[in-house]
Amino acid sequence: MATINSVSGPLDTSQLGYTLMHEHVCSWSAGMWHYWPQFMGGRETFLEHASGVLAEAKAAGIQSFIDVTTIDLGRDIRLIAEAAKRSGMQIVACTGHWLDPSESMKNRTAEELAEFFTMEITEGIEGTDIKAGIIKVANDEPGLTDFGRSVLKAAAAAQQATGVPISTHSGAKIRIGEAQARILEREGVDPSRVYIGHSDDTDSLGYLTGLLERGYWIGLDRIPLGAFYPPPTVAERAGVVVELVNRGFEKQICLSHDVPIGLGLVGKEQEAKFRERIPGGILFINQTFIPMLKERGLSDSSIEQIMIGNPQKFFEG
Repeated sequence: MATINSVSGPLDTSQLGYTLMHEHVCSWSAGMWHYWPQFMGGRETFLEHASGVLAEAKAAGIQSFIDVTTIDLGRDIRLIAEAAKRSGMQIVACTGHWLDPSESMKNRTAEELAEFFTMEITEGIEGTDIKAGIIKVANDEPGLTDFGRSVLKAAAAAQQATGVPISTHSGAKIRIGEAQARILEREGVDPSRVYIGHSDDTDSLGYLTGLLERGYWIGLDRIPLGAFYPPPTVAERAGVVVELVNRGFEKQICLSHDVPIGLGLVGKEQEAKFRERIPGGILFINQTFIPMLKERGLSDSSIEQIMIGNPQKFFEG
């Protein structure tokens, strides 16, 4: 067993339980909670809503929620911690960076970024004593940018300095996970400390098994988004999960949604359509996807391994 940082304090990995590995309490842009909270109905109204969603998820058996909201996705650590307190959900927050750097961040060296990531892991986030439990990085179309490379190098340095694992947003359709792997390996990171996310955005078994055979974890963590951004469809994503289990990779895959409880990155009309096509929100896996997996022959023990055993093992290293 190991101890990891949660927003409520140190958490033993044995207590993680049923875990969603790639989620967001709220995703929008840096500073929005400071200068436009009314967009989310006000801070208190949003907290009531988010806490209710998380409490419902906890009642349904979800015990831990890995929040990979970085500073450029509008992370507000006090809000996340308050949502955890009110709902009883165990939440692990991240340091790192997504795809939307400000000029101030874009002009930082990899060494400076590593210093920032390490500070948020060892000292605390946003002037609090709440420490990050995972490092988030992101690379997508059209490919690796100079900033994206710097973030990967910084994440590698912070990972090796602290032992905290890395979770990636990867453009699976263009095999970005392979590019991430090359840089992280070159920087000395053990593949077993890296979770390559959004891998279900492709059904290329050659790509997926190639990463798994190298020792990486893969996140099949955009499960419901097949209803919005196909292909692959949700049914095809279920088929990929079953096939990977059948090929012996049951102990290296994790499932999640990437469905923010609060979403300010799109217009309200687009968000409404998005919600309509993802019934259940962060209960989609429980209510819809796991029954699909069982219909395709996946056993209860395999599901328990994926949802409980694998997150625990990932964080233990």
